[in-house]
Amino acid sequence: MSDIHDFIASLQFPDTAQRPFLQSPPSQADNSTRRSDSAVVLGDSLVSFVSGLDRQAREDVLNSTLLMQLAASKRFDKASQREEWFNFYTEGLGKLGWTLSHNEMQRYQPNRQAFTLDDVALDIIDSVAGGSAFAPIARRTFEALRKQPHALQLFLGHCNNGNVGTFQIMPCTQNAEGDVTMLMNCMQVVRNSSNTSILFVTFQSNDVQIFRAAQTAVLNTQAYSQVREAVIAKLGDNANRFLAHLSL
Repeated sequence: MSDIHDFIASLQFPDTAQRPFLQSPPSQADNSTRRSDSAVVLGDSLVSFVSGLDRQAREDVLNSTLLMQLAASKRFDKASQREEWFNFYTEGLGKLGWTLSHNEMQRYQPNRQAFTLDDVALDIIDSVAGGSAFAPIARRTFEALRKQPHALQLFLGHCNNGNVGTFQIMPCTQNAEGDVTMLMNCMQVVRNSSNTSILFVTFQSNDVQIFRAAQTAVLNTQAYSQVREAVIAKLGDNANRFLAHLSL
């Protein structure tokens, strides 16, 4: 366990980790989110929670994934070092208590000539074993993001880099034992032009190249509890600076 604490302490964040957050998290006294579906923008990730996840589990998901998102972005340029970024990100999550299947970033060809990337992301989620259970909350999250410009601005500001966009779509559930299951869909889109938004616009198949890695990941909350405080301390104010809540 000391090796994992040393690993967390060694992580560094990019200078852009000082951008202010756009919306404060709910009060710690407010437990209503446990009784309903919820979703947040977390940097270049869209994270959604099916009703029933307790507050601690939601915070654990957000903190662990943000930690590795920032650390991977400090070490690698995700626009030009896609595989290195993804490998460091997922290997770090594994050290924190996530169990992930090995799944490299692979080229993905949509089955339509014209498409939007939000629809492509939903198609990918549906194609993963058990993914259909996550599709409804992921679809509602996209619909909410479309209607909330402040959150969309935050998301696009972190996932876009010139003509390359890299982002994660991560719907989550929790079992009776308290462990969290997440369908982690990491995507990178290389566009012919940098003048086009990455979501909610129609692309032709020859306009973009799409790479994706979709897998089911499980967070062992008992294992993560041993590093929880170290993760929180390492993140500091960044735990809120990258966060915007979505109204579903």
